Amino acid sequence: MKNLPERLFIAASFVEKGSVVADVGCDHGLLPHYLIKSGISDFAYLIDKNKGPLLRAGENTEKYGLSDKCALVLSDGLKKLPEFIGGGGGRADLPDTVIITGMGGPLILRILDECPEEIRKAVATWILSPQSLIEECREGLSRRGFVILEERTAEDKGKHYVILKCSYNSERRKGSYTGIYKIIKITHHL
Repeated sequence: MKNLPERLFIAASFVEKGSVVADVGCDHGLLPHYLIKSGISDFAYLIDKNKGPLLRAGENTEKYGLSDKCALVLSDGLKKLPEFIGGGGGRADLPDTVIITGMGGPLILRILDECPEEIRKAVATWILSPQSLIEECREGLSRRGFVILEERTAEDKGKHYVILKCSYNSERRKGSYTGIYKIIKITHHL
C-alpha cells in the first residue's frame, strides 16, 4: 500500500477509531484503505460520481483484501448513499465520518447542500479540504450550521492545503457567518 501524502495523513488523523467512513470523491481509495488497514476505521463507503475512479478504487479494494470492509457507491456526493444502504449495499450503518478532499470550496458546499438530512444528522465528524476559495468555504460552512473544530495545513508538491475538521449543528444553520477568521486577519494587520 502506498504511503499517504501529508494532506491525507492529516485527514486520517482527524478520524476517530472505530468510525464508519464515507470518502466522497474517493479516486483510488487510498485514504479509506489506509484507515481500515491501520485499524482506525471499521468500514468505508468509497463514493465517486464517475465509474473510472470507482473501478480503480474497487481494484485496489480487492488487491488489499478489503472487499468485506468497503462498499463502492456510484453517486454524485452523498445523494444516493441512503438508497444504497437501504437496498442492502455494504452494511446497514450510516457513516459517522465524511471525508471530502481534493475539490474546490464551491463544490464541497454544493455536496453539503445536497446531502440527505439523515446522513447530515448521523455524521459526527466532517473532514473537508477545499482546494479553492477557502475563505468563502469557511463562511459557507458557518452559514450552513457547520463548526470548524480544528484546522491544519499541509504542503504537497509545492501546493498548500487546508484540512478542516468540522461538526454540524442544525441549531446554528439559521445563523450567519461569525466572521472570526476575518477578525483574526484584520487584527494581524494592525
